[in-house]
Amino acid sequence: MRPPKGDVLLAGVQEHAAAFVIGGSSPIAGRGLIVGRRTGPGVRGPARISVDDVVTMVRWTSIKVSPKPPVAMRAIVIDPEQGLIEEVVIAPHKLAIERLLGGEIGPYMRVPGNDHVLTPARRPRSPWYWRKDDLGFSSRCVIVGHDPKTDYFADVFTSVDNLRASVEFRAPEESIWRSYADRKAQADRSPAA
Repeated sequence: MRPPKGDVLLAGVQEHAAAFVIGGSSPIAGRGLIVGRRTGPGVRGPARISVDDVVTMVRWTSIKVSPKPPVAMRAIVIDPEQGLIEEVVIAPHKLAIERLLGGEIGPYMRVPGNDHVLTPARRPRSPWYWRKDDLGFSSRCVIVGHDPKTDYFADVFTSVDNLRASVEFRAPEESIWRSYADRKAQADRSPAA
């Protein structure tokens, strides 16, 4: 928006709910400064518009301030091949999750607590399996939280202890499901054998 007489309105991007409209402009959040024309490199003259004119053109309003996404989030990695159920702290974006999965994100399932179980797009040829209650998954998965108000990833709701007590694992071509404690003991013994 350009005020009359060649003056310029300077306003920065700020996250304020308080805003103003000057003339027919869009709402401007935070403060603004009206300065005069450029008189030289990096130099501006005084504003030519009168304060009374500015007062008649300004209307006060408010805008909805979007919440900032979190800087980090807690996620849980479940890897049945390694017998792993661990909490990790990652950046709350798709690339960080893909790094944990070892590839692109494939299908996901929403579970209680507004958590999402994310699976890799490409499955291994001889997958290991893990299950919790009646839900079964193949290969490595990452569980993340989801904030429905902001649509951002969020801290995972479920706990590692809950999962370690209720998740079971099954090796490829086996029919026996093993608890986390049994699978962990088996994984710890495997390298020595």
